Amino acid sequence: MNALRALLPIGVAFGLLACATPTLRPLPAEDLRPAALLARWSAAVEDRRALRGLARLSLDAEHSQAGPLRLRSKQRVVLARPGRLRVEVQGFLGATLAVLAIDGGRYAFFQSEGRRYESGVVYPALLRDVVGLDLPPPDAVDVILGAPPLGADPHIRAAFDVGDGLVRLELVDGGAGARRTLDLDAEARLRRFLMRSAGGDPLWEARFDEYAPVAGAPVAHRVSLTLPAASAVLALSAVELNPSLDPDIFRLDPIAGPGDAVEEGG
Repeated sequence: MNALRALLPIGVAFGLLACATPTLRPLPAEDLRPAALLARWSAAVEDRRALRGLARLSLDAEHSQAGPLRLRSKQRVVLARPGRLRVEVQGFLGATLAVLAIDGGRYAFFQSEGRRYESGVVYPALLRDVVGLDLPPPDAVDVILGAPPLGADPHIRAAFDVGDGLVRLELVDGGAGARRTLDLDAEARLRRFLMRSAGGDPLWEARFDEYAPVAGAPVAHRVSLTLPAASAVLALSAVELNPSLDPDIFRLDPIAGPGDAVEEGG
């Protein structure tokens, strides 16, 4: 993974937000807003399959295989469900510095400096090993799409009025897996998503801001993510929702040449 560690930006990161806890007012069981907001949001993001755009990433990771990282970069990002991702890191005058491609089953990485190439089988901790972000690639794709996974058979355990027009939903799934907390505004736009373990321990959190319409749908153009040892902000622009994509865009073949270094991972 030596070459892959040089791919500094990936568009997602975490570190649990130390925010002041808002005053929560429990909503009565007969209040229809929680179920209605959840249904509206779920319907709005159900058909989100892919995204293409430009991104600016600010990333601070306390731990990675390369040590502490503080990264600022420009990228071209293409992603599609389930778990397909292409990130092109750009330098001066748009020069491509590095490319990571994940087609769901395999990843490939090319770094222009040193002409390093490596590939291997995708595994859940791939992004953690790259930049210290402990989030499986499929979840990362879903977060950037603004549609984090709700698990199997989710249902509302509790609902609260958070103030400022926000309703907080505490969800559990039928499989007794991870628990989710969603803050939805009056327009059923997702503002905050907190993933917890089955025991209630916080795992990661995402916040969604700067909504703007894309093909008639509200899309968050600023996504802030946190994990216990990392945090990141992804600012999106020139966003296309559900563009037509050639599947080959998520594959990256080695560029053979004298002195090229090729590694096989996974």
